[in-house]
Amino acid sequence: MRGIAFGVLAVAAQCAGALENLPAYNTYQAVPFVVGGGGLASDMVGYLNDKLKGKYHFDLTVLPRDKLNQTLEKEPNFKGVVLFLNPMFVGDPDKKKYHWTPAVIADSNAVISLNTKKVDYVDPDSLKGLKFAGVAGNRYAGLDDRFGKDIQRENSNEELSNIRKVSSGKADVTIMASSTYRFLLKQLGDASPVKSTLYLSPKPHAKFDRFLFSANGDAALAKELDAVAAGMKGDPAWKAIAGKYGLE
Repeated sequence: MRGIAFGVLAVAAQCAGALENLPAYNTYQAVPFVVGGGGLASDMVGYLNDKLKGKYHFDLTVLPRDKLNQTLEKEPNFKGVVLFLNPMFVGDPDKKKYHWTPAVIADSNAVISLNTKKVDYVDPDSLKGLKFAGVAGNRYAGLDDRFGKDIQRENSNEELSNIRKVSSGKADVTIMASSTYRFLLKQLGDASPVKSTLYLSPKPHAKFDRFLFSANGDAALAKELDAVAAGMKGDPAWKAIAGKYGLE
């Protein structure tokens, strides 16, 4: 009996060892990606763990974008998965440096101004002469080389502060992910005086998809992530998560 029990324990240990614990990197600290003690990033990790049960287990790791960039530079064959980024965000427009899953979220960069001083975005010249409310550390495609010249930039630490700056007239315009903007409006509520003062440009600063990516050298993980990502749009469990955060 002791021999049988030992054999059972040995098999159990082998099965436990087969479950690989890996980091899931999230660089976004704004809503809806982080909401209180949870948020979209946490729910995405839970979703992946449920779908990959018995194969991989991810632990959410939140870090700034520049720290992620340093990690990727030092460890191109990094372990784990990176959440919600686009190839353009990490210098991989041809999708050759890393393995990218099918897109998981459609998003854009919303251009937000005061409804009494509307900014209808066409191109970077639309912001010429304006005071721009940015987030410290964030880069804005097509605008970075204009800041300090014909566009004045003033930073805060998060997007809600920038909405309030625009609402109060302390800034003319701000740009943020549409997913973040929609969730902030939901949090503010219909009766919010801030919400009633804002104007959303019909044309966004940019449209883009969000993906999951992993190291090129981990074909087994890539195959599993691709299968999960490909099935998300038709999965009621993912639809419930997407609906919770107002995702498109």
